[in-house]
Amino acid sequence: MLLFRRLFQLLNVPGLGSRQVGESQLGRIRTAMLSVLQGRGGQSIQRISQRVRFAGDVETLWYLRQDVMVALSAIDGESAARRQMKEINSMFKGGLPGSMGPRVHQRFTNQ
Repeated sequence: MLLFRRLFQLLNVPGLGSRQVGESQLGRIRTAMLSVLQGRGGQSIQRISQRVRFAGDVETLWYLRQDVMVALSAIDGESAARRQMKEINSMFKGGLPGSMGPRVHQRFTNQ
């Protein structure tokens, strides 16, 4: 079984051994996301908090970042929400498959 898990890690197959993020890192990301939502009221905040609380993997939390950002933007404004999310975004480094994560945008130049 360990051999198969290692093979899936090398192949980077999601959900089949690609657990690059330990449970402790998953917990830290979850706690950070919940802490920025804490103390804010409203049904949408409660719903997002519940989804974050029960997210089973780092990929799910990665996609929930956008919902957290939108909720914070509605309350605190976009620039404050971006500041709050900056540290959380950095916590995902090394924990996502290569195809996930921030995209690097390059400008096209005429050559």
